[in-house]
Order: sequence, then C-alpha cells, then structure tokens
Amino acid sequence: MPENLLPSSHRIAFSFPADVTSIAEVRHLILSEARTLPFSVEELDDIALAVSEAFTNLVQHAGDYRIRGVCEINPRQLEVRFEIESSASKHIERTQLPNGLSVGGRGIPLLHLLIPMVEIRHLADGVTELRLVKPVSAIQEEH
Repeated sequence: MPENLLPSSHRIAFSFPADVTSIAEVRHLILSEARTLPFSVEELDDIALAVSEAFTNLVQHAGDYRIRGVCEINPRQLEVRFEIESSASKHIERTQLPNGLSVGGRGIPLLHLLIPMVEIRHLADGVTELRLVKPVSAIQEEH
C-alpha cells in the first residue's frame, strides 16, 4: 500500500464490562482498526488472538466493573492499551510459561509470542496498564 494511502493517526478510547461476553466486541473493535493497516491475514489472526487473550486475562483478574482502554493507529503501528486497577495487577505479571502440568498462567507469555512489544506498566493514578504494540512489518510500495 503506498504510504500516502495509509491511514492517518487516530485514537479510540473504549470501556467494556469486565465480562467474557465483551470479548467478541473488543476483538471486533480492535480488528476493525487493525484492518486499516497493511497487516497480513496471519498478523490479523495474531492480533485477534492477542486481544482476546489479553481481555480474557484481565476479565479473570480484574475486580473492576469495566475494563478501559485505548486503541491508537498510525501509519507505522497498532497500539492497544488496557487499564485495570493496580490491586488486580499482581496476577498479570507472569512472563514465563508455567510447567506443562500447571493450569493457567499462559496468557501473558502467549502475548509475548504473538505481539512484538508487550508491556505492563504501573501508572501513578493506581492503574496498571497492559500495552500491546504491533508494528507494520512491511509497508508495500506502489511499483
């Protein structure tokens, strides 16, 4: 896709109930935005899985009524940030896969396999942010 046809930068804030019934809606919102960038079908599949896994993980551990977030698009990347209260964040810190007999604990390590940049940040306002950044791997030039 020629660079002049890439989407302009924009930002969408969202808030969904911290419930598994919201997963499809969140995934649909993020994929609608991701499709404006020149991601391959495989990359879009990875984004869909990562967003579903991240939101599911937060639903399981967030005591909040809602999970807030932001999706930012620019010509070079997709960035998704989810926010939960810090009191629930101790459950989302794991970055290593558990042993084969463990139940659970694979969410954040899976995100690291799907998305190049995964960050967990503790913000000053008592919120923990899970940040996913997927760069556009190859901008196709018009020949």
